[in-house]
Amino acid sequence: MIKSAARILLVDDHEMVRSTFQDVLNRIPGFEVVATAANRKEALKQLQHANCTIALIDINLDGESGTNLALEIRRVQPGIKTVFISASVFDRYVDHAIAMDADGFISKRESMERFIDGLQDIVQGKTFFSDDVKKRLAKCSVTGNVLKPLQTRRTIITPRQIEILKHIAHGRSKKQIAERLNVAVKTIDCHCDNMMKRLDLHDRVALTRYAVREGLISL
Repeated sequence: MIKSAARILLVDDHEMVRSTFQDVLNRIPGFEVVATAANRKEALKQLQHANCTIALIDINLDGESGTNLALEIRRVQPGIKTVFISASVFDRYVDHAIAMDADGFISKRESMERFIDGLQDIVQGKTFFSDDVKKRLAKCSVTGNVLKPLQTRRTIITPRQIEILKHIAHGRSKKQIAERLNVAVKTIDCHCDNMMKRLDLHDRVALTRYAVREGLISL
């Protein structure tokens, strides 16, 4: 018996990405892009007419959350496999994908061959995460193994450390932060040391970049 092709709903707000992926995937045996959409409204409309087995969704749609859309799609078609794609792999995106038990998260930086291999793994019931995604996962400080259940480094820094991180990103000195939080400078030092170890970052500039990238502050 010939196995039917995986029927793909492709959702991305960039027309060139949709066109390229659709063209490539339709040339690969076992895959068929049966519907494309640029946004949430179009995607849900397409689902009314297409019985899809995989939803391939940009996690950062223009002005919309790809993860929220994925949850809506699952309500419409409960058995559908959910795979996120993104040009930018941030901790917060990975956290969202993990939280909704996504079947995969593939970086757009992957080679097309690796991308196809990942989708084939997912069709076979496995999960697939790009190396860029795996790098965001928290590891045990003793064994070096990825923590289970999966989580990113962002989730293992404390709320107090996040508060301090925001102050650092706004350019405040440790003394100024200590005065604002009514604690000793040594306490701030300790929090900063632990935070940098957990995030694998090594100076204030790197911490500031992280805070901006993860949406903890806006410039």
